[in-house]
Amino acid sequence: MPACPPRVALLPALSVLLGLAATALAPPAGAAEEGPGETPVPRAVTADGRPAKVDDVLKHCETKRSACTFVIDRKLSREYVTAVKSLGNAVVNCTQNDMAVDRTVTLKTGTTDNIGGEISGQITAEGTVSASGEVTTNLSNDNSSENKTPNLKDGPTSTNGTKTTVAGGAKAAGSTSARLAFQAAFKATYSKSWTTEATEQTVYKTTVNAHDMLVFGANAAMRRVAGSLVADTGQQILGIVVDSPSTVTSSTFIAQTYAAPAGVCGGTRPTGNTAPTPAPGPGPVPAPGPPSAVEVPAARAVPSGAEPKRAVVVLAAH
Repeated sequence: MPACPPRVALLPALSVLLGLAATALAPPAGAAEEGPGETPVPRAVTADGRPAKVDDVLKHCETKRSACTFVIDRKLSREYVTAVKSLGNAVVNCTQNDMAVDRTVTLKTGTTDNIGGEISGQITAEGTVSASGEVTTNLSNDNSSENKTPNLKDGPTSTNGTKTTVAGGAKAAGSTSARLAFQAAFKATYSKSWTTEATEQTVYKTTVNAHDMLVFGANAAMRRVAGSLVADTGQQILGIVVDSPSTVTSSTFIAQTYAAPAGVCGGTRPTGNTAPTPAPGPGPVPAPGPPSAVEVPAARAVPSGAEPKRAVVVLAAH
C-alpha cells in the first residue's frame, strides 16, 4: 500500500455520510486509487471435498458457539483505500467576492461480507442466546432523515439512518458462531480487536473565490480479511471476505475547488479572482441580486471530466 499523503492542512461544519452523493471525483495529483479487487463467490464443501450448501454450513455453525472456527488467509487479506467519492453537496460562491468556508467533515464507514451479512450484520440486543444461536428479542426499525441549512458559510448538515430498537418477544436468527469465530480469529491474527464501524473527521478552513465551488470527497481506508469458515464436522465455506474499517491506516479527505458551471449562479463572473463590492451611496435601494451562495448536489455540479483548479488532501482524525 502506498504511503499516506502528508497532512497539509487541518480541514468545521458539514457532517455527512459517505455515499450521500456517490459521484466519482478527480483523484488528487499523485494519489493512487486502489481497491480490494473482485469479491469472490463463496462456496461450501463437505469434509471429503464434495459441493455443499453455504446455508447448511451456516445452520450448523448456529448450533453451538464452538461449532465453527474461522481460518484467515493472510496472503489474500490486504489493506486498501476506496476510490474517491463525493461527500454531500458542492458549495458554490455566487457572490462577486471571496467567501470564507469553515467546515467539519465526517466520514463513517462500516463492515460488509460476502455471505449475506452473517459475519458483519449486527443487532444490539440483550436477550437469551439458545443452543441454536437464536436471540430471543423483539426488533423494530425506525427510518429517519434530517436536513438543516444554517448560515451557509458554516455549511449544512445532513443525517440519514436506520435505528433498531429491541424489546422482549420475537426471534432474530443469526450466525452467532460465525461472527464470534471471525472476531476470535481476527484478534489472534492481528493482535487487535475487530472494528466494525469507524468515524473519522477533519476540519477545513478555506476561501472560495467568486463563482467557484468547493466539493469534498474522501478515500476510505479499509481492510479486507479473506478466509474460510470451518465446521467441526469438516465442512467448510471457502472464499469468504470481510471488508471493514482499517485499524492501521487513516482515511483521507480531499477538498477540491472547481469553476462553477454556467447557469448555476446568476450575474456575471468577475474579471479577476474577486471584484470589490461597491460602497453604498444615496439613491433607491437596489433590487435583490442573485443568491450569495447555493448548494448543488455534487453529482450535478461537477461536469464529467472536469479538472479541479485546486485540491487539498488531508488525513482524517479518528
